[in-house]
Amino acid sequence: MWGDLMKKHRGLFKTIFGEKDKPIESATDFHIYSLLNSFNSTFYTNTGNIWDMDVVRSSVDAYCRNFAKLKARHVKPGVTTKSPYEKLLNYKPNPLMEAYSFYYRVAANLKLTNNAFIYPEFSVDGRLVALWPLLSTQIDLLEKNNQLYLKFIFRTGKLKVVPYESIIHMRGHYFDHDIFGSKNTALKPALDTATAINQGVSNSAKLINSIRGILSAQVSTKDEDLAKIRDKFVRNNFEVSSNGSGVVVTDNKLSYTPINEKSTPISSDQLSYTKNAIYDYFGVNEAIVQNKFKEDEWSAFYEGGIEPIAIQMSQCFTNALFTETERNYGNEIVFEANRLQYASTSTKVTVVKELAPMAVLMKDDIREIFNMAPLPNGEGQKILQSLNWINADKADEYQSKNSDSSNETTPSGDNDTPEQEQDTNLESSSEGGVEDGEK
Repeated sequence: MWGDLMKKHRGLFKTIFGEKDKPIESATDFHIYSLLNSFNSTFYTNTGNIWDMDVVRSSVDAYCRNFAKLKARHVKPGVTTKSPYEKLLNYKPNPLMEAYSFYYRVAANLKLTNNAFIYPEFSVDGRLVALWPLLSTQIDLLEKNNQLYLKFIFRTGKLKVVPYESIIHMRGHYFDHDIFGSKNTALKPALDTATAINQGVSNSAKLINSIRGILSAQVSTKDEDLAKIRDKFVRNNFEVSSNGSGVVVTDNKLSYTPINEKSTPISSDQLSYTKNAIYDYFGVNEAIVQNKFKEDEWSAFYEGGIEPIAIQMSQCFTNALFTETERNYGNEIVFEANRLQYASTSTKVTVVKELAPMAVLMKDDIREIFNMAPLPNGEGQKILQSLNWINADKADEYQSKNSDSSNETTPSGDNDTPEQEQDTNLESSSEGGVEDGEK
């Protein structure tokens, strides 16, 4: 299969857009798409060197590797069978990427450029066959017959024009541009500070590590003589060939003070402030980056950072993959994460105890919560339910049957006592008596 694919498509551009793609970008009837709040209809995705900065990469990587854990679900009312959309979205969105890499790339594009473009590839008969995340250096907004088009210009010089409505477009920091997400200019001060700190730490470390100590001359000496004294002192005391004992010897004209402290002059508070500023911008924290998070920290990170983007992605995929009629029938793509995977064992046990009796969990659902493999032969698809819970539609019928059964029960011999006699015995057995109204 892979060999056939390589023979058919020589190059990624043809793999994505097809061998017989028409050169629509050479048409002369395209016009610049005018905007409301800007005269610039071109978007440049040059991010500079921020991906090469350690604190930026660790921040973005921490977000993307958690975002890539999302699972897609095709929701269609009344249908419980597996959807082909789920198979493609959860395993192999395109021939070159498994699902994890696909969603990682989407999240990375969104965080570093505040825009993520995904090109859906359909077969001749209209089936979705692949999804391709696109990253180009330049995007032009064009118009033709009152329809918006995107002209992607890639780093190799290849270009492609596609209708905007056929592209899945996700945006971050969407405010000052009519179509695209904002640039990351707000991050520049923190990046400049981080760059200066990194350079300062590097230079200071080199200088400090090269200085072993301070040699002081007790008498006034010329600079040339000081250099000679230093070189002689080093030669006599620090070169192994001259000083095998490792003992430093000085006379009363010289004073040598070793430097053992190798700390850099950069303040730890300054380092922490700059790092946290970058963490905050990308929506992570040290616990998430270093995988030291607790259950409540993960929940806060998911609800504030992952879930909002998952909602946007669900809406974008639903609009692009389904027609209006299909959406009206309830078809939608939902992205969600198994948050119980990050919960404590006690929380998992509590959830299972509360939900399992209500017939909302299958056996395999419970096993997945505890990181166990599914049961074979469909055994795990059975739903557990407590007899203490009853269908609301059956409640009246159940109550009516119990009432009829109670009325038809024949009294035992002990109950043959006349009603009046029973009341008398009741009163006599009650110490202190009972008020008539209460009785």
